[in-house]
Amino acid sequence: MKKFVRNTLIVASSMLAIQTMAQQTPQSSVYNYNRFALNPAYAGAEGCTQIFFSHLNQWGKVEGAPVTSLLSVNSRLGKNWGVGGSMLIDKVGMLQQIAASGSVSYGIRLGAHNIRLGLTAGYYQFRVNPTSAVVFDMADNIVNGGSQSSSSINTEIGLMYRFKGLDLGVSSKQVIQTFSNFGYTNLDGYGLKRHIIAMAGYKFQINQNLALRPSAMYKGIPQISQFDFNADVMYKDFIQGGLGYRTGVGLIGRVGINIQDLFFIGYAYEAPMRNIAKYSSGSHEVIIGLKLCRNKKSVVVEDIAEVVPKSDTIVRIEYKIDTLVVERVDTVFIDSPQNRMVSNQEAERVLDLAAKTLEFENDKAIILKKSHGELESLTNIMLLRTDLKIRLEGHTDNQGSDEYNMELSKNRVQAVKDFLVANGVDPSRIDLQWYGESKPISDNGTEEGKARNRRVLMNYVLGN
Repeated sequence: MKKFVRNTLIVASSMLAIQTMAQQTPQSSVYNYNRFALNPAYAGAEGCTQIFFSHLNQWGKVEGAPVTSLLSVNSRLGKNWGVGGSMLIDKVGMLQQIAASGSVSYGIRLGAHNIRLGLTAGYYQFRVNPTSAVVFDMADNIVNGGSQSSSSINTEIGLMYRFKGLDLGVSSKQVIQTFSNFGYTNLDGYGLKRHIIAMAGYKFQINQNLALRPSAMYKGIPQISQFDFNADVMYKDFIQGGLGYRTGVGLIGRVGINIQDLFFIGYAYEAPMRNIAKYSSGSHEVIIGLKLCRNKKSVVVEDIAEVVPKSDTIVRIEYKIDTLVVERVDTVFIDSPQNRMVSNQEAERVLDLAAKTLEFENDKAIILKKSHGELESLTNIMLLRTDLKIRLEGHTDNQGSDEYNMELSKNRVQAVKDFLVANGVDPSRIDLQWYGESKPISDNGTEEGKARNRRVLMNYVLGN
């Protein structure tokens, strides 16, 4: 009897979807992990190549309940453009939707403000298979019409705005409304109405390791709407999780883990509180992601333990893509009592000159060879004045996301420290701080201003 009731519910809901054009966009509870899935403006927004696969089983224990699988990929092209694509399979009862789409986005930066516009064009096909339906009326046109399929195009437009921790997005699916005709006698086909999806969130950085992000989402068509209210906590960009409430449905819990800044695994559970709750055990959704960023190159020191700096020899570091190569060069100083008499003023002068001449490869944490000379002079000072400690502060311009720039500034000060340590400086004498784009000293609206904001500051302090 229960099976009969459940099947009847699914058939009824499928008929309702065809007749009244109700919810047509697949449900999801992990969209905060993959915002591109709901808005094409997020294509390339993170400055990385991102690949996500998600799978949703709604209304557990209800036969014929919605099942949705989504594969998406998006990436940055150059400094401004982004591209993406997705494939979707969504099935509920006897109705199945298969869709594929491609997206393009373009972004501009106005100081600390980041604005992106995205467009999507796609193809979808709807299939109706009443073979397993529970039939009450043997004269029903859908039952007697057998399996049917119909297809059409889908268009989307999206807008994204970011300012420091604020993230806003709005998109419209089915911008050009379409209508698909099935071959059923005296019945309308399947029409897609224009959907509006809006998302808003703000990331509060509590400290260097902990952040809180409240967010909300609206999804709807005329006369039908739904809201999500969420709160997520993030720890060290390693693990994140939170709770949400979906109007008309119930509570949502989710958790996600980053593995070595490369892989992502997430899970969400929707606990129904109304209507279907007495039939269902809830909805389960998993998401798996792969993120490839240009600044995530690992740095490996080869045979560094065998390099022993001497008083008449200094070691030079040359960065390559995945390897840290150590070379020996001619002496820069001769170890003598006279050379040990280095004043604080001279140490400060060398630090200032090293900071002013320090340059990296574009968008990377690789020190240019022309900056090695002043870093070698700084190394000499550090080896002679063992009472000195230095503080390195990394900063970037506002090109790219906040997270990307924070990581880039961290990698750059680490590269300078690696240079000094490999040449014999005690690592405990070097303190690192990184701030990304949060502390500009010039206008990011000009190339000159951006160049000034891309900097590593060096300051010295007397040791204990």
